[in-house]
Amino acid sequence: MKKFALLACLTIALVNCTGRIDKEEFEPVVPSTRVFVQGKMLGTAATKGLTWPYVSEEGWETARFSLRVDNKIVDFYDKSSALYFGRKPGVDGRNRGKVLTDYPYGHYNDRDLDYEKVDKKTGNNIGLFRYVYDVQGVATKCAILEAPLVEDILADDIEDLQAAIAAGKNVKTNTELLEKANALVALGSSYLNSHVLWYVVKEVGMKNGWHVNGVIAENEPGEPVKKSDNVEIDIHQQEHATWSEIKTSVHVRTDAKSVEINIPLDLDDIVENDDFDIRVYKDYLKGEEYADAVVTITHSEKGINILIDNINASAIESYKETFGDGLTVEIHSFCKNDDKADIWSKVKKSSVVATGKPVTVIGQITSAYYDEKLPVPVM
Repeated sequence: MKKFALLACLTIALVNCTGRIDKEEFEPVVPSTRVFVQGKMLGTAATKGLTWPYVSEEGWETARFSLRVDNKIVDFYDKSSALYFGRKPGVDGRNRGKVLTDYPYGHYNDRDLDYEKVDKKTGNNIGLFRYVYDVQGVATKCAILEAPLVEDILADDIEDLQAAIAAGKNVKTNTELLEKANALVALGSSYLNSHVLWYVVKEVGMKNGWHVNGVIAENEPGEPVKKSDNVEIDIHQQEHATWSEIKTSVHVRTDAKSVEINIPLDLDDIVENDDFDIRVYKDYLKGEEYADAVVTITHSEKGINILIDNINASAIESYKETFGDGLTVEIHSFCKNDDKADIWSKVKKSSVVATGKPVTVIGQITSAYYDEKLPVPVM
């Protein structure tokens, strides 16, 4: 049995989404700009003088921002580019912004190993590595450092659509898109930038790697709502060339007394040592001095059992208030058995066996080798 005390107790000063330290209250920073998310100012406009693509030493990269024209918020993996404004490549367009690469994104595929991975059904690149998806635009706000102005995104498309129509290309469709773009412009800069809702930030498998998708909300967004009160669990059979690994991510965003997960591998399948990290926003925390949760990992005939208890409820609420998310625990379990089909047959029977008190549990069980995507059952 391995037992570790984890997670930092909050200090008086915490860093909010924009990086400012405020010792008295967790008030948002209000920079001098017209860029808003959910009615809140976000950062300086990023379209002028921003090279593409660019990876900074400060933990951010350039991203392409696109807006849907049908007022719908869709799945985070959606690739229906014809329904978006902001389709011009980032190297040419004014739809450029900045996103934080150190944000605690959800992982869809392995960034280093799956770049050229192809969907067996479609033949297309799978093309999604990391993402944060929030239909309220709250968690995404913390991942966005700078966003372009909406009128700049639309201006690029209007120019391209006018040129395409003049050249006789897809005149009917492009005329409809041009009318929609002009109707949006007519709403005015102040309205557009206070009603934009960026609902997904994602790293995809192409040259222009970071994309941000959003919509213009029909109604006044109002105050941002708090991050969902839930426990989200992601159990994933990873793909590696020379070893077998199961990664379990647990995101605690509510007052849960404990979270317990069982991965029913055979004892002979399991390598003795597990690795794990605990994370708040972009900071990984380790050491006996941290006391906001305790993680116990047990290997037995029942498989891998992961227990997260003694969770500090007030700390979770403070993390959510400050960073837009709670506490994340990542457990890396390694397998002696290199039969990926056999391991997957057991991993997909994983379950949440206890939660201490009634809480909403969501999540999925997936494999890098197979197309199945299963919900995490709560026993």
